Amino acid sequence: MEIAHGIHAIPAHTGPLSSPFVPQVYLAVGGEGVLIDSGYGDEQSASAIIDYVNCFPGLRLSYIVITHAHPDHINGSARLREITGAKIVMHSAEQSNITADKEVGEGDIISLNGIDLEVVHTPGHSPGHICLYMRKDRVMFSGDHVIGLGTTAIHPPLGDMAQYIDSLRKLLTYDIELIFPGHGTPIRKPSRKLEELINHRLEREAQIIDRLHQGKATIKELAFEIYPELTGFLYEVAKGQVYAHLIKLENEGKVCSQIRGNIIRYELVPQRERHA
Repeated sequence: MEIAHGIHAIPAHTGPLSSPFVPQVYLAVGGEGVLIDSGYGDEQSASAIIDYVNCFPGLRLSYIVITHAHPDHINGSARLREITGAKIVMHSAEQSNITADKEVGEGDIISLNGIDLEVVHTPGHSPGHICLYMRKDRVMFSGDHVIGLGTTAIHPPLGDMAQYIDSLRKLLTYDIELIFPGHGTPIRKPSRKLEELINHRLEREAQIIDRLHQGKATIKELAFEIYPELTGFLYEVAKGQVYAHLIKLENEGKVCSQIRGNIIRYELVPQRERHA
């Protein structure tokens, strides 16, 4: 359906994810068309996208721009390229077994007849994650950097919490009226959402420091204390978030780690000994 002038959200196959976490695939239509992300690579997902594009007689699909190379965002691109001839576009720092036809970097413009997408490099969720800014419309496509519900998972070693927070702050410098996320519904108060995400991550960091003061020393102990309501897969995600914060704190000289047996244990570095 058309969710803004010339911008369409294409119903996507859920794959292994359930609503509201299904990936969003967007089609921007000007004189030509560009897909932002591609969903899963199964036949059902690809067919749904092709059927939607075919609703615009004569529309040439020129590019498939990938915000980041996670399966729910890139796996459909090879099949869609084969069918449509569209070129796959990714940031040069992103790693994938699907080869890009065009690599882009910070500030590059993907320009079509009536569509200009400005590349905003937002590492954190992945090294080459990008958002795409339509400056004249004040619209930002945010991939997984900002999602419509919940918070973005940061999984080291490719995920980096310090970069993620910095990238959130970076988006605050843009004039944005509307964010179209990679999961969930449009975000209509972008500045407030970005501030909430930054504050949430800093609050989690403060909780980790507090638990370290209390003698909790392992990722498992910290995650259990901070996310007591979570189990199963979500608990494993939570442990990844804690680990990402600990790496950030260790790089800042606020925490140190030691391996004892098979377990990594963390402790706070006294203020007088900190190098940062």
